[in-house]
Amino acid sequence: MPAAKNFFGTVALTLALALRQASASVVILPGGDPLPLTASGSTNGSSDYNSLLRRSAELEFTNSSVQVLLSSYSGTLEPLGIERADPSELVPSGDSFVRGAIQAWGEHLHLEIRPDEVWFTILTQLNFYMEAHAEEVRDIFVDHEGQEVIYIEDYTWTDVLWRFKDEIQARVKTDWLLDWIVPDFSTTTADDVMTSNILMMGLMKAYFRYEGGIICGLPSVTLLGEKEDWEKLFRRLDRLPEFGAEPKEYRARLVPILKRFVQSFDEPDSEEIRTFWSQIVFGRSQGFCGASPLDVSGWITGFIYWTNEGRKWGTGGNAVVTLDGVGYGMHDIRRFPAGYARAPFLMHDFGDMEKFPAYVAAGTLGKRVVKGAPEGYAEALARAGKNASLAADASLHGTVRPLSAWMLYGPGDHNSTTRPFRNDYDMELHLIAGSAQRNLGSNCGRP
Repeated sequence: MPAAKNFFGTVALTLALALRQASASVVILPGGDPLPLTASGSTNGSSDYNSLLRRSAELEFTNSSVQVLLSSYSGTLEPLGIERADPSELVPSGDSFVRGAIQAWGEHLHLEIRPDEVWFTILTQLNFYMEAHAEEVRDIFVDHEGQEVIYIEDYTWTDVLWRFKDEIQARVKTDWLLDWIVPDFSTTTADDVMTSNILMMGLMKAYFRYEGGIICGLPSVTLLGEKEDWEKLFRRLDRLPEFGAEPKEYRARLVPILKRFVQSFDEPDSEEIRTFWSQIVFGRSQGFCGASPLDVSGWITGFIYWTNEGRKWGTGGNAVVTLDGVGYGMHDIRRFPAGYARAPFLMHDFGDMEKFPAYVAAGTLGKRVVKGAPEGYAEALARAGKNASLAADASLHGTVRPLSAWMLYGPGDHNSTTRPFRNDYDMELHLIAGSAQRNLGSNCGRP
């Protein structure tokens, strides 16, 4: 009974992960003054969960017939009773970590970060790298040419998707791939495991084709989780060079950043750490017709190395921030890539079709944007010798938390030679740029 086994297994996993959720998070005060959360296009919530996903990855839904069939918000992985955020608090985002950080910086909002979204940002970038370089590293992972079909049958589509990570691992030569990709932080949920599973499918899609069928029957930064979670995340960088020279260089850009994430747990109030977090984003507005609405720099750009097509992106420009000899330059906000990756998936005997062409996608989709300061902010103010009562009035604060999600959607065109990621007018990025411009000042621009 594979479905029953998978269901109880995921319930047990989710409960175990929930028990590991700890209050060992750390709050850092980079030095900015909080501003109230104001109603704007970048903070308007969603009417429902499917709307959130459709608006977060809008280029996947340009055809009105395409529907979200299954997602993180379907409730098929988490046990009944698990609290979900109200859709009105969830704001569409095509890359919640990078764009959420820029938004929080530009609007003087507090920022909460889980290791999971940071890891998914890195995995999504690696997906883009593999778009252009999968053949160069084929011998590392498989011996066969072309694509092998992995066909899975189970009682639900959730169970079908869940098993691909194990089936891929059983077919690749690298025994570390599954454990490296799937997070096991204290903040990790079963849906996070599914998100990493789909990112793994995208990473290996040059070598495998995925098919499945149903068996009839049943202005603070809060690092969530524990220091150990962030140490685990840091150690995962060691595998990036296995994918080639460019991922090795990507690792070199990430090491100075994630090293300081870990250091933040020991020295949240040190001048070095507060300075580091104050350098997460810098912005500059050119102010003339035809120019970029906002040029963005800061070490947040270190998380982006490739475009959606796998071309190098995030290494140009004059260094504005330098960490351990690694420079992070200035970039036009309109050129920031998406934070999710996808893979084609063929559903057998679904929707009155023998073979229904669908896609799976996962990554940092959606942001939670709420009024009020995060838990621990008052304590952080007190540690810094500041007025802790500033945290009490929720109307004076707003908090952004990047989210991650996965989804199965279709029908989709598996024969299309173009990818719908490119969008010269990304509404989210333009709204973020607009709100940042309104708050640009002597403490917000270039260092």
